Amino acid sequence: MFRSAWIILASSVVTFIYSVLAIFSGLISPYSERTNAVVRGWAALVLKIAGITLEVHGLEHIKPGQPYIFMSNHQSTFDIMSCLAVIPGAARFIAKQELFRVPVFAQGMRAVGMIPIDRGNSKKAKESLDKAVVEIKQGVSVIIFPEGTRTKDGKIQPFKKGGFILALKGGIPIAPMVISGAMQIMRKKSMFLDKGTIRLEFLPPVDTTGYTYEQRNQLVQEIRTQIIEHYQQLNNEAQA
Repeated sequence: MFRSAWIILASSVVTFIYSVLAIFSGLISPYSERTNAVVRGWAALVLKIAGITLEVHGLEHIKPGQPYIFMSNHQSTFDIMSCLAVIPGAARFIAKQELFRVPVFAQGMRAVGMIPIDRGNSKKAKESLDKAVVEIKQGVSVIIFPEGTRTKDGKIQPFKKGGFILALKGGIPIAPMVISGAMQIMRKKSMFLDKGTIRLEFLPPVDTTGYTYEQRNQLVQEIRTQIIEHYQQLNNEAQA
């Protein structure tokens, strides 16, 4: 428990420092290489403090300079840092509104282009997705966890459609991702942190231009099926 408390304290200090850096860098240019380095540096340092290593596969599927909507299963608080640490170029996540109430951290996130979403207000949620379209058109990839919240038992929950509608409206490719190992490090509603390895598997991107709005449910199901199948495969390999 002492180790967990130390990690939380150290991570909080690091987050404060990098939030200040993000505010200054983001105000100059939210998507510059310098700002991207601040975002990645924060993520990588928090992972290092927590004793977490990353194992990354399939990154060759990601074309440099091409913005994507990255969609992944959601296991832990460390999913966000893991994605930000390895996704190339400018990548920002759509995060729950509550995170934008934390002093300094909230200002830092807004300065670098992170997008708040109010799940309880459909009008504001739509505005957030419209803002994401603007960012993507500037060459910025967006990270979405379509389950909407972290899993409690490891099972992949139903996907919300907002991110898929965003992809269809903008003709943006979806890059499915699979995260495994994160739940064993820190479970939902737990303050206990353990060392470990988080594996990120990038699957081949899906071209959404061949889908119509009426086919959105089909697209949701296809992406979710891909993620579930690869997640089960990783679990089987880990248990072998």
